[in-house]
Amino acid sequence: MSIKVSLILTLMLSAVMIAGQENGGLTQAERVVLDTPEVITLELAPLYRRRAAGIYQRDSGLFKPGTRIVFELVGTNTSILKLTVRGWDTFVQNRPLLFRDGQTVEYRKGLDNVLKSKEKDSAMEVTHLTTTRLEPNQPKPLEQIDLSNWYEPLPPGHYQLSTRHRFAPGGKWVESSSVTFEVETSRK
Repeated sequence: MSIKVSLILTLMLSAVMIAGQENGGLTQAERVVLDTPEVITLELAPLYRRRAAGIYQRDSGLFKPGTRIVFELVGTNTSILKLTVRGWDTFVQNRPLLFRDGQTVEYRKGLDNVLKSKEKDSAMEVTHLTTTRLEPNQPKPLEQIDLSNWYEPLPPGHYQLSTRHRFAPGGKWVESSSVTFEVETSRK
């Protein structure tokens, strides 16, 4: 093969790769769906915890004060298309909403400023850290929501948690179902 033909093929391949990177490697249909993702349902589920060798059990939703509380965000694609969803920054993609005994729990101190800063920068180029393939009608974990990233340690009470999540920078928010849990009163 001549150098000229080789150079042309290299340039064409580079152009295809650059175009794919600019689009995040998504098809046109995937881009449209992820910008306005009405076909993806979200739920929060307690994580499985290792109780003994080879034995895992879902957390019951009764937590001790000061323990780490983490939920899985599970997505279900209700369309007939296979979708590739990307995760890049939990503070850009999520907005948990937590109630304690019916009252809104504020984010931890200083987090509002971080979120505002991230919103301004969210139009910048996104580096994808995770990729999840959502097959039609098959629930799949997308990421973990660790409440210690968002809130101060939770005092005893009855809690209700939901989150909003988006699949594209600046895209439409999708609301998850809510989950309830208890932080028990410490025993002396």
